[in-house]
Amino acid sequence: MIKFSATLTCQYDAIFSPFRAADFYQGLAWLQESGFDAAELCISDYNDIDIKTIAKALAAHDLKCTTIASGQARKRDGLSLLTQDPAVLQRTQQRIYRHIDAAATLGSYVTIGSLRASGYSLSADNYCHLLAEGLSPCLDYAQRSGVTLIIEALNRYEVEHINSAAEMVSFLDFIGSPSHVGILWDVFHANIEDQHFAQAIQLMGTRLRHVHFADSNRAFPGYGHLSFDDIYRQLQFSGYQGAISLECLNQPSSQVVIDESGPFIRRLRQLSLGEK
Repeated sequence: MIKFSATLTCQYDAIFSPFRAADFYQGLAWLQESGFDAAELCISDYNDIDIKTIAKALAAHDLKCTTIASGQARKRDGLSLLTQDPAVLQRTQQRIYRHIDAAATLGSYVTIGSLRASGYSLSADNYCHLLAEGLSPCLDYAQRSGVTLIIEALNRYEVEHINSAAEMVSFLDFIGSPSHVGILWDVFHANIEDQHFAQAIQLMGTRLRHVHFADSNRAFPGYGHLSFDDIYRQLQFSGYQGAISLECLNQPSSQVVIDESGPFIRRLRQLSLGEK
């Protein structure tokens, strides 16, 4: 059965969280009251946060954690797996190790998204080789820790290469298709990069581990032009059993996100029962 989560920050304010970091516990209550199954946690670093405390807070609200969103560290700390500075690469890998440790405690995935932005021009071949090289020790560490890493297919305006579902599948083939590495497919990015959603979903198959919902303008679903009922049915038809997470801007407002999330996921759950 498909589960539902939403982005929530527990450390630094994030543009995809309808609650500020200072209101984290209020956000957990909202997730529970709205009928979500889990939180997708934005964590940049491990200064002044305690993962065991967060795990207890999630459990107290009958919530799981789907994945740790790691991208804030790209802008806050300049981290990147594609950096030309060996010291920065080492810091990036060390940060990912910390995320993996946290994910082992939370029972979640770790997202690799913005941390694969290069900031300089690379050929597709060089990009794939450098990303594979930078990821290699992280993949080993994740395997030893029993944690799955999910690599996000980001659009061409955010990262230079590996933008579409097909390119993501090719990259996983390139690194040997390890069982503990999957794909995070975000329909906002897919609206730019994937011509046919149903074909993209079919192509990814069991490699698809996590899905982000945001509309064509990255607003809350229903405020752009994407048909989320159709996308949800396509995911169901494919046999997808992972989570769908709301990762949208607080548009048209954070209050709209807060108020309309519950009815939105309830409607999708009705579709899973065959209702229209």
